[in-house]
Amino acid sequence: WGGDFYFSDVYCDRRLPAELRAHDVLVGECLGGALYEEDFRRLVQAIGWTDPRVIQREPIIVEDPELAALLGEAKFYSVTYRLFKLPEGKLEDQCEDYGQFARYKGTIKGHEAAYSLDDHHRLERNKPFLVCGNTAAMLEDPCWLAKHFEVVGDRSTHFGLFPCDGPAATVTGDGIVPGACC
Repeated sequence: WGGDFYFSDVYCDRRLPAELRAHDVLVGECLGGALYEEDFRRLVQAIGWTDPRVIQREPIIVEDPELAALLGEAKFYSVTYRLFKLPEGKLEDQCEDYGQFARYKGTIKGHEAAYSLDDHHRLERNKPFLVCGNTAAMLEDPCWLAKHFEVVGDRSTHFGLFPCDGPAATVTGDGIVPGACC
């Protein structure tokens, strides 16, 4: 158990019909074989990568009018995922609030000022950051990240679903930066 894995591919916002998946030009452009993003999420969760995190998402614009007409409203993205595999029971299928927060120590070479866990968890050195139970588990699990973070709190008190405040949240009155949705 343990560790993280990066995976990049082209994804679609819907399942493509068989004739588009077999279209030579679309396949050659990496669009015909694009997996529906929710099917990818289900697949990785089924094999133990419970909480896939997006690192980067870029839209793919289909400029050829003939291909665009074939694809209709289908939207494509180049996405890099970060997948964590932790021991059974460490990650939940939703982001749950246990009142935990993390503090980045600033000890990762090249990331002394801040560290980005994914596209919406950027932790500044020494600044407390509210996290869901899954993020806390990823940061404190005995993998390479654990020595670079301090996680305060445990799962003894549950406060419901973790609020999705987004990356631009402001500091609360107690000096803790609200976290982001997982």
